[in-house]
Amino acid sequence: MSQIRVLLVDDEVNFTASMEKVLRRRGFVVKIASDGFAALPLIAKEHFDVVVLDIKMPGMDGTQVLSEIKRFSPDIPVILLTGHYSLSEKEDTLDGGAYAYLLKPYPILKLVDVIVAAAFDKNTVTNSSERLQDPAK
Repeated sequence: MSQIRVLLVDDEVNFTASMEKVLRRRGFVVKIASDGFAALPLIAKEHFDVVVLDIKMPGMDGTQVLSEIKRFSPDIPVILLTGHYSLSEKEDTLDGGAYAYLLKPYPILKLVDVIVAAAFDKNTVTNSSERLQDPAK
């Protein structure tokens, strides 16, 4: 089995640094982009099994980045993270092809599990209850 390649796209440096450390310790290959403008060229030239994408970022927000990813790489599972839950945004992003819409702060080890599930479940288009629920509930 090959290593899971993950692109973390978030403007929160502390989050990406800690997430990168956790993923690398588990054998993942990790790249980081601080915003959508930096992420899209990476996705165009490199293979990623999963993209973990913050929604609220300066410049291009996560919903716009998701739309662009799905336009030229529709098979890449995209996990969206947000600190500002919105039911309509959740529905729109899941309808737009997101693998999951998760509320920050999402437990880091559970996020690792969602990343692994997304990497091995690329062809799933249904939205399981795990992908729709707030872990704090």
